Amino acid sequence: MTDLRGRVALVTAGSRGLGAEVARQLAARGADVAVTYLQDAAAGRALAAELEAHGRRGLALRADARDFARAQEVVAEVCATLGGLHILVCGAGIARRAPLAEMSEADWDDVVDVSLKGAFNYVRAAAPVFRAQRYGKIVCVGSINGLRGRPGTASYNAAKAGLVGLVKTAAAELGAYDVNVNLVAPGFIETTTQVDTPRATRDLVLSECAIKRLGTPADVAAPIVFLASDAARHVTGQVLRVDAGQYL
Repeated sequence: MTDLRGRVALVTAGSRGLGAEVARQLAARGADVAVTYLQDAAAGRALAAELEAHGRRGLALRADARDFARAQEVVAEVCATLGGLHILVCGAGIARRAPLAEMSEADWDDVVDVSLKGAFNYVRAAAPVFRAQRYGKIVCVGSINGLRGRPGTASYNAAKAGLVGLVKTAAAELGAYDVNVNLVAPGFIETTTQVDTPRATRDLVLSECAIKRLGTPADVAAPIVFLASDAARHVTGQVLRVDAGQYL
């Protein structure tokens, strides 16, 4: 039931890091995959070529997650080029670190617009397609910090908490059309954006984890692919923590 042959997936912010790993794992199970990128066109093209070299169709499209109209265009282009859309993974997100009393309005707006509005834009764009075909899988990438208070990242935490409400509402509205909507909430994950994370922070994370190792993109991508498959057809509106027990 995890066979994705005949399915078309769209992964936002999918050209690098976790998004690219999700795209690879979806393709490994048979899906054709489109990804969006913001600036690194070379990475997007390289990933599409990699997927095609392994026998799947790949497509890389430039898009700013904050752009509502562009989300509509991306979904239409994926459907026209790849012949449909069955799976949406909303992975776009950014963070800005500052104490709440010092956080700028611009930083707050940037984080919420990318991490929360960006997901809304693509869920909104895909929903009519999924309703019409009475099938669809939506997985949003949140964070355990959207489920707890964490000093210094109020905008990020608030945006990721907002995703929980978005996912639950979308699940309630789209369930009648056989559309599953879920959220994966990772803990600390070793990506290129974390290379400069201080040793003390890494040690703190490990001290919080029940399983004493830091996660990788592959650790998070696998549950996303499960939720995007028919093996999870009876799962919707759920928040799945993928964090080695860090939230405990």
